Amino acid sequence: IISFDQVGDAKADALSFYGDGDFWLVKSTTVSIQGRFEGTKYTEGLAATNQVVVGGAFLKGHKIEVGTRDSGILTVDGQAVFASFPAAPFKAADGLFTVSYDAQGEVPDVVPEGNEKRIV
Repeated sequence: IISFDQVGDAKADALSFYGDGDFWLVKSTTVSIQGRFEGTKYTEGLAATNQVVVGGAFLKGHKIEVGTRDSGILTVDGQAVFASFPAAPFKAADGLFTVSYDAQGEVPDVVPEGNEKRIV
């Protein structure tokens, strides 16, 4: 796969979408989103999204981190904001944004049988 921002067209220079690592998903003057990808037992070691961090000027210094259910990472500005699931929405002290943690929303894949749909 040759990405839109890859320099050159040599296969040896292509990005790996199967290995672990931290990558910019969006990097602009206003929005910064990084993703952490790690192999899992569910993907037979191939990388899957493990954590997403959202920040940038549009959040005026705030940072929202969402990890896997197993990791327990769900923070705003480094502080855990939900103690249970589902939870009442968290509203930033300055009123800039609200973060919800419930089963309302769409998922990009099938929720395996026996698992709950959890949406942030």
